[in-house]
Amino acid sequence: MTVRIKFFAHFRELFGAKDKELALAPGTTVKDILDILCDSPERRLLVFNGELKPHVIVMINGSSILSLKGLATLLEAGDTLAIFPMLGGG
Repeated sequence: MTVRIKFFAHFRELFGAKDKELALAPGTTVKDILDILCDSPERRLLVFNGELKPHVIVMINGSSILSLKGLATLLEAGDTLAIFPMLGGG
């Protein structure tokens, strides 16, 4: 199955792209894909090293993984996973 990953803000530079498409096995979870994507010490430090960093937002098809099954959320063919930093301001 193919899943599209979109990167926003400084994650575009960190991952070297605005978006990527990955071919994944059925049954792949959000945790699995983050393990695949965070393949360097810098990415693990800034995004994910077994646990999602508190300042990172991950959404699947516009829904936060926190409103789904978190890191255990299963991905399906055609899903779009978005990774971006928590926004602040005032």
